[in-house]
Amino acid sequence: MFKEFLMVAVVASLTLATSSRGHCEYALEGSASTGSRSVLLHSDAVQPSEDLLEEIVTWLSSNFDLPANKDRPAIEFASRMELARLRARDLASSQSFMGNDGQAAQREVVALYDNHRSTILLPDDWDSTSPADQSVLVHEMVHHLQNLGKLKFDCPQARENTAYLAQAKWLERFGLSLEKEFDVDMFTVLISSACMY
Repeated sequence: MFKEFLMVAVVASLTLATSSRGHCEYALEGSASTGSRSVLLHSDAVQPSEDLLEEIVTWLSSNFDLPANKDRPAIEFASRMELARLRARDLASSQSFMGNDGQAAQREVVALYDNHRSTILLPDDWDSTSPADQSVLVHEMVHHLQNLGKLKFDCPQARENTAYLAQAKWLERFGLSLEKEFDVDMFTVLISSACMY
């Protein structure tokens, strides 16, 4: 009975997801390996300041069960089209991601984290002064700290829960919400981060 309820909830969530203006997909649990560095660095993109990175790590470690690791990720910038291409390539090469949220094709890829290279890939129009864009970095920094801390999860998508919660809490600091800024509600977060076997 519970499995039937869960399946109905998943179907309802997916139906709502496809009717909304677009969800955001952030973490690439596997490798977004850029291989021959096919990620195009945008010449106008500005790296996040060391102060912002320090603030995020300190805030994450004090608000969530994450290590306060001082090792910084590499940060690269790419077009949104390139980010989507990398995400699609990774999904196609790894069966473990096929059931992530069922909406990989319809979701806008906002940023990625490459576990193997400890690299965050941000869109080339990322703005360090925007609280919404900062929240994207917060989301990816959660994955970086999870990676460095070698945290284990029941399934790859389970790691998204903390990342979305941190992003939502960061946005709240500025009177913003995950739903308003990215059209992602907490029910969608719950369903997309659940391990469904």
